Amino acid sequence: MISNNYVPEKVNDANAYLDGVKMIGVGASFDLPEINMKTSTISGLGISGEIDSPVIGQFESMEQEIQFNTLYSSAVDMLNPLKTVNLTFRAAQQVYDKTGGYAFKGLRVVMEGRVKKFKPGKIEKGEGMEATVTIELTSILVEVDGSEVLAIDKLNNVYRVNGEDVMAGIADLT
Repeated sequence: MISNNYVPEKVNDANAYLDGVKMIGVGASFDLPEINMKTSTISGLGISGEIDSPVIGQFESMEQEIQFNTLYSSAVDMLNPLKTVNLTFRAAQQVYDKTGGYAFKGLRVVMEGRVKKFKPGKIEKGEGMEATVTIELTSILVEVDGSEVLAIDKLNNVYRVNGEDVMAGIADLT
């Protein structure tokens, strides 16, 4: 559980791993995937207009893009369409402790999926190539300081928020 004594400040340092092995030559930052629930529009008698209602446990496509400095890196290791890509991002989050001093809290994001897109990048003297690999995610797990805060696994009907099985009520009926 996150303490109210901590004021989150910044990511102090981070690393990326492919199948548990540290990736070398990756870009300086990552935009984590946007997570959007599928919705359907509800309208009718007694409702003043329309409501986009989420379909619990159903998600739109989730993509993770990874930028590489050059092609001499883990980028090529991801391109085999016969293999699932397993990515892990780890970060040390710097927080100010109101009782005095600083503390560091861990962040771990684990994702699995398949290569969807590959952009080799550009060739320019004295510059990085900005090559990118885009992964279509089938699962994502987010942990803060060792506690699971979000788990989505599309292929196994898993959706947990802060450890609570959001799909439990649905699984009991199907």
